[in-house]
Amino acid sequence: MPEVPHARVTLANVRLGADALLPGDGYDGYVKPFRTLEDTLVTAAVLAYLLREARARGWPAGFRERIVAALQALADVAQGAAGAPANHVLLAGALRWAHALYAEADALWAASGDEAAQRWQRDAALFAVAASAREARAVRAWGQLAAAGGECHA
Repeated sequence: MPEVPHARVTLANVRLGADALLPGDGYDGYVKPFRTLEDTLVTAAVLAYLLREARARGWPAGFRERIVAALQALADVAQGAAGAPANHVLLAGALRWAHALYAEADALWAASGDEAAQRWQRDAALFAVAASAREARAVRAWGQLAAAGGECHA
């Protein structure tokens, strides 16, 4: 995605006082919840873009409605606890739904063939980045739910 700027930061000899450190385990307390939030918000942004394009291009109403429904599922995920197994199951379902919508959109984009369609096709491979990590998170969540008696309250 050349339109999205990137930067590199190098830190050397950085010293922090003990009061500047975040409490708890950094991976469990900050990285994992961030990844859940990142998956949620990036997918919502892509779907919102797709909805805008679908409306502007007059794509089928049923397709637009499914995008809105998937966006609502992601809004529910965003409101839930980032570490809750049920929330990860909901996120896994919403991500599968989003990927099905992306696949459906491919045919709609192909019919237009314009610059936006070319960007979509160029960047579509990014939707699969970290797929194995997301799948592992969903499997873990299902296992945690099973161990807790199978209740799923997102």
